[in-house]
Amino acid sequence: MSAGTKVLTGGSSELIIAADGHRDHITIQLQDTTPVFLAFGDSAVAADTVGIKLIYPGCSVRVTGNKARQEVYGYAAAGTVVGIETCEDVEYRPGSYIGL
Repeated sequence: MSAGTKVLTGGSSELIIAADGHRDHITIQLQDTTPVFLAFGDSAVAADTVGIKLIYPGCSVRVTGNKARQEVYGYAAAGTVVGIETCEDVEYRPGSYIGL
């Protein structure tokens, strides 16, 4: 399992995480106020019609299967921070805690 952050330098597509043939899933979360465009297996572009766009701080995307094994690229303004969690066979589900 790997967790961390990536600060994008801005102005072009940047590798966020390298390909890994053993990975089951990737979760990428926007930890900034600047939107980021994501692409899997190809360069990211700043276009609403291509790839995935994370707009609001805290929003995330979770990718599983073959797409999760590909490299991930991001395109955003300089200083934009994304959080990354990769893992094999772990799933997180938020829920309410009830004291018994």
